Parts: sequence; C-alpha cells; structure tokens
Amino acid sequence: MKKLSENRPTFGDFASFLLHGKENIRITGVVDEDAIINSNNEKTPNSKKKKGSPLSRKLSRLQKLSRANSNNKDSLNEGEGSGGVTNDNRPILMVRTENVYHEPIEKSQEIKALSAEVIKTIRDIISLNPLYRESLAQIIEAGKRVIDDPTHLADFGAALTSGESHQIQAVLECPDIPERLMLTLELLKKELAIVTLQKKLGKEVEEKFTKMQRKYLLQEQLKIIKRELGIEKDDKDAILDKFCEKISSMTVPKEVETVIEEELNKLSFLDNHSSEFNVTRNYLDWLTSIPWGKTSKEDFHLERAKVILDEDHYGLKDIKDRILEFIAVSRLKGSVQGKILCFVGPPGNVH
Repeated sequence: MKKLSENRPTFGDFASFLLHGKENIRITGVVDEDAIINSNNEKTPNSKKKKGSPLSRKLSRLQKLSRANSNNKDSLNEGEGSGGVTNDNRPILMVRTENVYHEPIEKSQEIKALSAEVIKTIRDIISLNPLYRESLAQIIEAGKRVIDDPTHLADFGAALTSGESHQIQAVLECPDIPERLMLTLELLKKELAIVTLQKKLGKEVEEKFTKMQRKYLLQEQLKIIKRELGIEKDDKDAILDKFCEKISSMTVPKEVETVIEEELNKLSFLDNHSSEFNVTRNYLDWLTSIPWGKTSKEDFHLERAKVILDEDHYGLKDIKDRILEFIAVSRLKGSVQGKILCFVGPPGNVH
C-alpha cells in the first residue's frame, strides 16, 4: 500500500476540480444515527420490525463486515507488512446536505470589470511565481469556463492565494457576486504584493552574491597573472619578505634573532586564512617594530634639565628636585642603570 503522501493531489488537480466541478453542496447539520434508527423502527409495522428498517439493516451489515475485517486484520498485516489495512473504530460522521444552485448571472459592467481585474491579477501572479506558472497557465488557457463564470472565477482566485482559512471561507459563503469577486480580488492583490516582494528580495540577494563572486574570481585571476609575470608575489611571500627586510637593517640580539627565525618558519607553513596565522604575524610585527641596536646619547646636563622642567611645569618643587637628584646621581655613576621613577597623586599633591 502506498503512502498517503504519494497519492495526494497536486495543485493542478485541485485547480482542475475547481474549474470543472459540476455539483456544489452545502452541509446543513449533523445526523444522529441512533435517532434515525429509532424513528424508522417506530414507523415500521410490528410484522416487519424483525427485519428492521433499510438503514438498520445496512448498519447491521456494516457491523458484520467490520467484525470480519477485524478478524482478518492480522493476516492482512502479515501480507502487506507495515502498509497493512488498519481497523478504525471511530464512528462515521453523517450530515445533512443540500444542493447549491446558482441563478443565471446577468453580467453587469461592474462584474465584467471585476472579472477582468481578477484575471489580470492571476496572470501577474503566474508570471512572477514559477510555482504556479506551468500548471496554472495551461488550466487558464484551456479552462474557458472559469473565465465565463464569475462564481467559479472568484472561487478559483481565492484558492490560488495563501490567505487565511476564514478569508477563503468568506469568499465561498458570499452570495453576492460583485462582493464575492471583490473579496477574491483583495486576496489576490495581497498575494501579488507578497510574490513581488519575494522576487525583489531574491533578485537583490542573487545580484549581491554574483557581484561578490565575480569580484573574488577577478582578484584571484589578477594575482595569478601578476605572479606569473613576476610583478607581484603571493601574499604570504610578500609578508615574509617584508619581515626579513626589516630585520636586515637592525642589530638584533642573538636570542631575539633565533625567536624571529622560528616564527618566520612557522608563518611560512600556516594558511593565510587561519587564526594562528594572524597571531604569528602580529607577534612578528611587534618583534620587528622594536628599535633593536638603536641607542641615544645620555644627556646629564643639570642646568638644561632645570630650565626645561620650569618651562613645562609650574610648581611641583619636590618632584623637580627628585628628578634633578636622579640626573645628578646618574651623571656621577655614568649610567642610568634602568631605574624608573614613579610619581603618584593628583597635580599639586604628588608623592
């Protein structure tokens, strides 16, 4: 037994049903089976009660058939596997119905105008949405009946939209043809706006992606051409050459030079887009930005230092005296010896 999903009608079948369906019915109420059986038994003469009413005899046969199906359920399941027939004990819903007949419609100017606008909107939706384009284009071209009958046209247009259930139900229940067409037209216009927006967004995303992809491909092709001509090296090779050039102009200590060589060797094996590549590159940037081997002559001139301090800073006598004292001691020893002076506190109250 095939799955239910494999037997579901397509949208084309559903639309064809709307176009070519000949009978419309309206459900007016639910039938109580027990009440019908009792009513029929009361109306039947005593001599015929043993046989039962036609409805009761039908129900009796259905019950027997149901029991027979229940007894054979195991054998059916074994033969069909997981797709075997199942026994559903739920009661059958019986309803009262009546046929719905539409009086001949006199096509007024209003109905003609609304019908034309509905048809135009449906065609616009089909042209924008490929989901309905193939199936509905053939149905609309062949199904002249839906175009000629405003009632079927309204029902068909409402079914085409993705409106809420109560909105489509309102179209089906509306007896006034112009109002029915107007309700359908409103749903179709909303659907057209949604489809137009979807197409616009899809086009923008596609154009953006195509532009980025084209730019990336052109950049890669340009890199390959320049590399073949010797005009430009690969990004990684250019970075390594830059670091080597910076190191060659410095007097780097032996320990630092060993570390730099290890990091350069590590960088040459890393992928350009990896996070570790960026970490190693930043570390090399810092190592090569330090002015290795560059020194300045120490200036221990006390009088010049005092003039500069007085010009740049007002007050702060204790701080200035401590700085001058430090310069004087360094002048006597001939070296600063890497000492650091720390002054803490707000201006005017520094210690």
